[in-house]
Amino acid sequence: MNDYRFTNIDQEPTDEQLSQLMREVAEEAKERYEKAHAAYFAHIRQMAQAL
Repeated sequence: MNDYRFTNIDQEPTDEQLSQLMREVAEEAKERYEKAHAAYFAHIRQMAQAL
């Protein structure tokens, strides 16, 4: 999504550009969630083993 600058007030992004941006944001959010989820449960397992 490097072909559009959101600071450009003279031109609105196209529907395709907005759609691409939303896909990229959703993909990044999913990756971050999965990483945090795995780290959380790894921590829980570690804490349970310490008991």
